[in-house]
Amino acid sequence: MLVRLTSLIIKELLQFFRDKSLLIFVLYLFTGDLYIAANGIDLTLKNARFYVLDESLSLNSKELISRFQPPTFNFQGYLIDEKMIEKILSEDKAVAVIVIPKDFDENLKNGKGNQIALYVNGSETSVGYLFAGYASEIVTKFALEYRKKELGKNLPIIELKQRVLYNQNTDSNIFMSITELFSVITLLILILPASAIIREKTNGNLEMIMISPISITEFMISKIIAMNIVIITGVVLSSILILNLLLKIPLNSNFFNFIILTILYVFTSSGLSMFIASLSNNMLQVSQITIIVLMPILYLSGSWTPFESMPYIFQKLTYLSPLKYYLEGSFSVILKGLGFDFVYKYMLMILALGIPIFASGAYFLKKRI
Repeated sequence: MLVRLTSLIIKELLQFFRDKSLLIFVLYLFTGDLYIAANGIDLTLKNARFYVLDESLSLNSKELISRFQPPTFNFQGYLIDEKMIEKILSEDKAVAVIVIPKDFDENLKNGKGNQIALYVNGSETSVGYLFAGYASEIVTKFALEYRKKELGKNLPIIELKQRVLYNQNTDSNIFMSITELFSVITLLILILPASAIIREKTNGNLEMIMISPISITEFMISKIIAMNIVIITGVVLSSILILNLLLKIPLNSNFFNFIILTILYVFTSSGLSMFIASLSNNMLQVSQITIIVLMPILYLSGSWTPFESMPYIFQKLTYLSPLKYYLEGSFSVILKGLGFDFVYKYMLMILALGIPIFASGAYFLKKRI
């Protein structure tokens, strides 16, 4: 049996490398896709366009606006009246408009309260939210510095000293590239074994396999092992060549724990791929069902939406997702450098959820074959 299984695995690997379109697809996911995710998606605020309606026309108002510096902000100019605000925002010419009232300078000098209006383009939710936060910080800092200068002494304020651990520069490209790698792994887990099985069905080889000495179990296991070897090899190479060497994401000495997590996640989650193969008759159906299955897995993993931001029922459903534990364990290893004594619990949870998934997928596929 071992000799037959080894021969079948080698055959599957050779078939994979002969399929040029599939090979290019996998190579792109492990290289170009990760690079684009790291450099094409930025969670920080950059070049945010804004206009100003300055009714005060004072030196202090100009000083305040000068605090909105590039590359975070991109000052577009002054508006004449409030009627232009809605037009500017509705035509997406700016993220926000700042309105400074006439009595801004007078109130500032007299120590009275000031109200500066900020109109934010709500159609760009994330950018608008960041702009409002940055603007609030700039205005508050300006007011404190002004009062300090006028009074000639320090104001009794509480200063928050921030210390960032694990990702000291808060680079969003680190988070995006690693998260995208996990999404790529999940996509390939679903599509590669299923496509290998359906290829035999569309080529009419299943009937020949049924009358050959090869058992259904050997047939399924060879497909799973061969495609998972491809995925795990891709993960190792992309982690070293793309994440580490190209994107400069450090890989610590506990990287081997990440590989163990990946092996467990890939093999146990392959049951979903067998389930997809049991429902499909051709490659088009494999692609369609993969999309249907993939989206909930990603949504409920916490990779796209923070766990705390999910509705209560979805928070409970995330505990049924192996990707949640793979994600948390992998981030703990890659970013925090935690060892086996910490991540073993994630490995156990992946096994606890993955083994029933694998067994169920194998059962459904056997029934269909």
